[in-house]
Amino acid sequence: MKVLDAAFGHPRGLSGRVGGIIMARGNAEQERWAVRQAGLRPDARVLVVGHGPGIGVAMAAAAVRPPSGHVVGVDPSSTMRAMAAERCSSRGVTGHVELREGRAERTHCCDTSMDVAISVNNIMLWDRAAGFAELHRVLKPGGRLVVTVHRHVLDTRPEQLRTDAVAAGFVNVEVALRQRRLNSPAVDLRAQRAQVHDRVADPGRE
Repeated sequence: MKVLDAAFGHPRGLSGRVGGIIMARGNAEQERWAVRQAGLRPDARVLVVGHGPGIGVAMAAAAVRPPSGHVVGVDPSSTMRAMAAERCSSRGVTGHVELREGRAERTHCCDTSMDVAISVNNIMLWDRAAGFAELHRVLKPGGRLVVTVHRHVLDTRPEQLRTDAVAAGFVNVEVALRQRRLNSPAVDLRAQRAQVHDRVADPGRE
């Protein structure tokens, strides 16, 4: 439906802002989980993919410290970028946050420039092969990837995410189904870009 697409699929205009408010409430638990799992250091450089209304961007920005700590958020929706900018401004974390037009497949980040990449309820919109390849490219050796998505919006088997991540070169890939009390289960993926010295013969395992 066009109304739902304007609110959630490709947020725009007033419908997009209403969708952003709903997303901020419905995704907050997953955003907290993802930032916590990322284990952000004060000097971390963080990429947030498909940031929506900016809950995760603001949380990540609060966890790192400039000048070394920096958060880049990418989202194709100008409505979502505006909402994220407003949220960061209201929390006083704009100085080390950069919001760009972009998506998983094209982040506009330099090679090996990020310590962590986070994505919440966005992977169902990716070209997954291209998205995982792009995030592998921008992460530093040893960099961490944290992805979480509502099971009911994921258009493939959870194990396929592992296959796609491994195919892109990620190692230590873990996929789990996390039960939640007030929502459908979440599918969680955690992975790393290999350290330079790591063996990659069996990239799905340590």
